[in-house]
Amino acid sequence: MKPKLLVLCLVILLGAAQGSAFAKFTAAVLPFEGTEIRDWYLDRDQMIKGITESLTDRLSECDWLKVIERTRMEQILTEQHFGYSGRVDTFTAAEIGRLLGADVLVLGTVNVLEQKEGGGVKAGLVILRGSTARVELSARLVDVNTGVILGSVQGSGTETGLSFAVEDFYGISFSSQAFKDSLLGKALAEAVEDLAASFDDAFRNLELDTEPLVGNILAVVGDKYVLNLGAVHNVKRGDRFAVSQVVRVAGLTKPVEVPVGTLRAISVEEEAFPNGANRP
Repeated sequence: MKPKLLVLCLVILLGAAQGSAFAKFTAAVLPFEGTEIRDWYLDRDQMIKGITESLTDRLSECDWLKVIERTRMEQILTEQHFGYSGRVDTFTAAEIGRLLGADVLVLGTVNVLEQKEGGGVKAGLVILRGSTARVELSARLVDVNTGVILGSVQGSGTETGLSFAVEDFYGISFSSQAFKDSLLGKALAEAVEDLAASFDDAFRNLELDTEPLVGNILAVVGDKYVLNLGAVHNVKRGDRFAVSQVVRVAGLTKPVEVPVGTLRAISVEEEAFPNGANRP
């Protein structure tokens, strides 16, 4: 049986400003699971989408992490017929992650989203009540290549004071200033910020299950590279790799590895390896 040979597409990640932090991972934030979002709050899908976008925007501010853009995420989710209200297993999530070109997936869950009310006063047509809003979020980090859960993080927020009565949330959108100024909106913003802060340590300490592969470029076709690495090395279509060039420097006994970019496997073809193909 002939071993398989991969055609790889080179995606250069160089060109960042000198001295800036290099994003170690590329992450994709999938829609949160929202079973704890009660119907009498905002529209469930709108709330889930809003929470997901809030976390995505917050993580995009981190220079140590590259986050898949929301428009790209929505395009893939639409193509895969994945909505904002469905539950997703790690296998399906990993496949979506590979299509997005991510290393790590963020699978979030709304664990608590509630507002408990006491007595209140009427202000015009709106009843303001003494209330406590509480939001608890969690997220799992999933390795795209293996589907293994690498870790989890939590975030929470609590606000107490006068706010809308629960029934007055009808007709208020997630992005409106009225919701942002409400106790629930403030508690949610705190929870997202707390969750995002937890990602710092989680990602900085994260190590993906990777082993170095040594291969040779057999051909260059446009912007695609044919390498002698494939199925026998457990490489699959959609896999992404950080690529280094081995350079020998005069005066040094060992060669130096110089990062040059990343490769993404886009197809697999039947072909025989040349003799000694996978030897350095």
